[in-house]
Amino acid sequence: MADPNDILGRLAGFGLFQKRIIAVLLFASFLAGPTTFMGSVFAVYTPPHRCYVQELDGQESSSGNKNDEKTTKFLSTTDPNVSDIISRYIPIEEGADDELRWSQCYMYNNTNEGNSTANNTIKCNNGWRYFKEPGEFTASMEFDLVCDNAWVVPLVGTFLMIGLMLGSIMGGYVSDRFGRKVASLAGMVALTVSSLLMAFTPVWIGIHLMTLVQSFANIVRIAFGMVLINEICPNKYRHRISVSNILLSSVGAAFLPLFAFCFRNWRYMTGAIGIVQIFALLPAIFVLEESPRWLCQNGKDKQYKRLLHKAVQVNKNKLNETEMSELENKRLQVSEEAGEKDTNKEKLSYLHLIKIPFLRKRIIIFSLAWLSVCSSFYGLSLNANNLKGNRYLVFLCVSGAETPGHILSMLTIQKIGCRLTFVIFNTITGCFLLITPLLQSVNNVAVIACNVVGKLFASGCFSLLYAFTGDLFPTLLRSQSYGACSFVARISGGLVPFLLYLGITLHESIPYLVLGVISVASAFAVYFLPETKSQPLPDSLEDARLQSRYNQRIACHR
Repeated sequence: MADPNDILGRLAGFGLFQKRIIAVLLFASFLAGPTTFMGSVFAVYTPPHRCYVQELDGQESSSGNKNDEKTTKFLSTTDPNVSDIISRYIPIEEGADDELRWSQCYMYNNTNEGNSTANNTIKCNNGWRYFKEPGEFTASMEFDLVCDNAWVVPLVGTFLMIGLMLGSIMGGYVSDRFGRKVASLAGMVALTVSSLLMAFTPVWIGIHLMTLVQSFANIVRIAFGMVLINEICPNKYRHRISVSNILLSSVGAAFLPLFAFCFRNWRYMTGAIGIVQIFALLPAIFVLEESPRWLCQNGKDKQYKRLLHKAVQVNKNKLNETEMSELENKRLQVSEEAGEKDTNKEKLSYLHLIKIPFLRKRIIIFSLAWLSVCSSFYGLSLNANNLKGNRYLVFLCVSGAETPGHILSMLTIQKIGCRLTFVIFNTITGCFLLITPLLQSVNNVAVIACNVVGKLFASGCFSLLYAFTGDLFPTLLRSQSYGACSFVARISGGLVPFLLYLGITLHESIPYLVLGVISVASAFAVYFLPETKSQPLPDSLEDARLQSRYNQRIACHR
């Protein structure tokens, strides 16, 4: 079948017209990176806290001499062994990390009468005292999202996953119905507006709703921006530019700690990130063009011709009558072949992924793989606040591991293929997750290192699955396979924040053990899938079925 993209490249060349569109999309991916975990990691961060006691904390507000400064020093510590003053009012409890701390939700009742006993405690009735850094002010502190309201914090991560899930499903309809350009621009506009609105929300539910819109817009922008890149680039550069799009988004996410460090107030941080998105939106409005493949297949003849003439003009090429005639013949050929394909194609749906035995086996294994990778990737990202040490540097290390993970994955796939790469990478991820609880009481630096290495290989698995999943399903079920696996992955990702919450309230080793076991199990299951290295994509059910026989012949030969 004639490719309208090849026609565009051959007649207009690969010049300024294509390069400036690619540059705008890559720049947008870089600037949108910090929005991924903005709300769920830094905006709702909860610092150590205890009940506010008027007899204690009222002194700090009126400090004016050395004695008051000394008292303030004692009141600003989270270590129960430092101050005997607080112990008269606040009981001591054991945290999830087995360390003693001031009770975060209870205080002694009738302290003036000396009845400071464990059986005479009440809930905090006068607010909380937060042990924060200078200038730090988060949404958890503003809305008191602690104790009975602590469940609100992990719910932000759940809304993040719901937005990603809805964006994956609904974004495809918008892209196919209205075009790649419309989908990409709509995602950028929604991302900018939601980031700015989050900075002014008067209630905590506004953070959740704006996080949902952000994640929805982000997946639409990056997914269909990548589709536009693939459909406007020559095949020679397509894979490299697509990988660069993912890498720049990861690099941009690594700048989130810098925003959070410079803007300690969560409203200033979210507002600043929203303003930054405008710098990507404005050039995109004037530079982005529609996909030539989409225009041709949807019968947009006038727009397609106009796009070609504009590309030729911008690239400073000249089109003679012979080339124009060739263009028209090729365009008609594309339309005829597309119509013939639509007439003859077999109707396949999601039900065929369950009805057909060999497809059912593959979709179950891939669903487990997507579930484990999504859980590990987002779990390690969202857990950065729970690690000891400077949370800005910790998140920078954990998020910075994504870039080398993507690069290492692509290099390894070329050598040994997708199947073995996933088995090795996800096994390593699971092993580092499982050994982390053994190091928590020994060395905090080793714990952070395990998280960084785990995130590196989890990132590699994430980019690998986007390539590997489509290799094992026929053309007419390829998009459905992505949708089914992504749906399962986002559901599991939505439960990850509550798994981390169990680590905070019960024991900090719980998330690592659960995620580690799932990672190792999925690596074992993927080993039984066929290898697709050096094989063409299957077009029909029979092509997909023969992939298993091809791997059996390879095994016998070995």
